[in-house]
Amino acid sequence: MARFAVGEAATSGFGVVVRHPLAVGGWALAMVVGLIIPALVGLFWLGPDFARLIQLAMTQRTGAPDPDMVDEIMRAQSGMTALNILYWLWSSFVRAVLCGAVFRAVLMPDASAWAFLRIGGRELWLTLLFVVEQVLAMIVVFIVALLIIVLTAIVAVGGGDQGQTAAMVVAASTSAIAAGVLIWVALRLSLAAPMTFADAQFRLFESWSLTRGQGWRLLGMLLLVVVFILLMEVLVAAAAFGAIVAAGGSLEVIRGPGALEAFLSRPPVALLTDLWPWLLGLGALSAVFSAVLQTVFWAPWAAAHKALTQEV
Repeated sequence: MARFAVGEAATSGFGVVVRHPLAVGGWALAMVVGLIIPALVGLFWLGPDFARLIQLAMTQRTGAPDPDMVDEIMRAQSGMTALNILYWLWSSFVRAVLCGAVFRAVLMPDASAWAFLRIGGRELWLTLLFVVEQVLAMIVVFIVALLIIVLTAIVAVGGGDQGQTAAMVVAASTSAIAAGVLIWVALRLSLAAPMTFADAQFRLFESWSLTRGQGWRLLGMLLLVVVFILLMEVLVAAAAFGAIVAAGGSLEVIRGPGALEAFLSRPPVALLTDLWPWLLGLGALSAVFSAVLQTVFWAPWAAAHKALTQEV
């Protein structure tokens, strides 16, 4: 039976970062251009509608709602919903491009031009896979949650005096079992993304055959990756907190009682004028750190797929 080394696969993302640091910087830039800037544009676009919705909700009196107000609320909500769907599809595409770059760095290390970034058939198939996976996950989670709620309600109603206790036990046990089953299914389908990229075709349930007998290894790899990501987030959060404290100590305008409140109550333009170097630097570091996190998360699945298919 084909196998892969759990530790080697789990740490493969760090190897990609060390071997291709400039590519990671390119992925950070692509993330800013592809995700953050469109999100900011959408935020400014939806800002007036969102503010209008809040204003309408605050001015609404008790009793029958005004039909004109209801129509205005529905129009604003429909516009926000349409934009959210478009951004979801766009973000799935951008995520597929970035994921494809990480997969290419692992599976096709010679194709290093343009930071491994491409827009082609592989990325489009990955986009379709991500959309299908998210839709299926929402449907499955909804059905499972509904079944748990119905079962818990039946036990609570028919349990008599001990119904509430029995319902809590049933809810906890069924939720744990459902979570375990869903994690197991997700692990069995976890190599669908690298399979789709490598084959340049849509792959989902084909991962079930490739991961047969690899469940515990995949689980161990996932746990290691999660631990690595959590440790990195803790270290970066501690460093960021220290930098903020150091920066705060160097700003005379926020020293003294009530100075911080007075500083933050200034107009937004004035705040941006004073803080833009810090915000720009923090945004750049955040983008790079996000690119590193994505590399650490995505590379292990490509490494596991590479090891399993080479030995088959």
